[in-house]
Amino acid sequence: MLEYARWVIQHFKLKPSKNPPHIGFMGRKQSTDFTGTTLATWRDNIPDSCYEFRGSGDKEVKHIVIDSAVAVDYGGLDHQADINKFNSAEYGFVAIDQAEETSIDDVAVLKASRRMKIKGEALPYRGLWTANPAACWLKEDFITSRKKNHFFVQALPGDNKYLPKSYIETLRSSFGHRPELLQAYLYGSWDAFEGANQVILGSWIQRCLGKPTLLGGKVLSCDVARFGDDKTIINLLNGSNIVERHEMGYSRTTDVSDALTELSRRHHNCQIVVDEIGVGGGVIDELHKDGRRVLAFNSSSKPQSDKFYNLRAEAWWELGQHFAQGEIGCMEMTPNLIAELTAPTYSFRNGKVLIESKDNIKKRLGRSTDEADAYVMGVWAVKRSRPEVTYANYTGQRKTYSNKNTLTRGMKRTG
Repeated sequence: MLEYARWVIQHFKLKPSKNPPHIGFMGRKQSTDFTGTTLATWRDNIPDSCYEFRGSGDKEVKHIVIDSAVAVDYGGLDHQADINKFNSAEYGFVAIDQAEETSIDDVAVLKASRRMKIKGEALPYRGLWTANPAACWLKEDFITSRKKNHFFVQALPGDNKYLPKSYIETLRSSFGHRPELLQAYLYGSWDAFEGANQVILGSWIQRCLGKPTLLGGKVLSCDVARFGDDKTIINLLNGSNIVERHEMGYSRTTDVSDALTELSRRHHNCQIVVDEIGVGGGVIDELHKDGRRVLAFNSSSKPQSDKFYNLRAEAWWELGQHFAQGEIGCMEMTPNLIAELTAPTYSFRNGKVLIESKDNIKKRLGRSTDEADAYVMGVWAVKRSRPEVTYANYTGQRKTYSNKNTLTRGMKRTG
């Protein structure tokens, strides 16, 4: 940050000023954490002759004046009032320490503030994030599906010559009972946290990729967009394989039902499963009017097993177990679908499994899991649209599930 500031001073030939331009922001999720750690590191490593701290109270943003010529604001993202101030801010760069603590909503306004010009010339716009590996929006943007002009620089403890020589051994002794944390902190593994409270692990899916489906039967699944920035996803599944995929923006329910009706006709009037919560209810009504075979999926309804909090938890958990035990195959999956399937976490409420809410996942990832929801519903419906399904998993073990009344009793384990 100091190098950036000095480049700006030199490039634009800026002179010392009582009101220098504020060219950037650095902070952390919690302002107290920033001042107690990151700012302390600044004080320890930057000569105090290079800068001056200014600003106090709520009216004036706290900032660091560098070489008397430019200023950098600093603070936390823990108060909405502070975040709102960034709406009118114009910066050249933003820098967040421990960025895995933030959600995509926390940094969205900050990212949009990079629009500053000096003497009519745009600054080189930068976003700098430091983070420990975690299942968050950073993994999505920089690791799993790296966005354009996004670059990840790995920094391991062994790379840092300023750390005490005993630091690595301290990590080993501190986290010896948690090998997954050691993999993350010592070797920078972004997948090391898999399994802690994750519903579906990426390693389970990878093991099933390229394998033929062990389910049969075609079903159309549809997760209908509820908001303008969500997508309506329609999948044609043959067992657990996606044969066709269609995407629609936020549309009228009649447009969605018309598309589903046409696809169903083209594929021998196959059954359709639709999430009926919200606008999906209207789509189901229109499909019934068209004479389609429809299976309504109500994520908040009562599950078949009392181990789960609702039907959504049961469907996600069930799919995860099939992947874990090698009971289904999928010839291919997009990285985006895999990322969404491995995103949700689980917890327990009143002793029952509860899957992380869609709203919370959206805040954490910056987008909704529309692709994954459509896939989960589709596999759930394939199993319930057939009277009996026999699995032969990749270890040779065979299991049979029977559905004598697919619409009311659902799936019952018989062997």
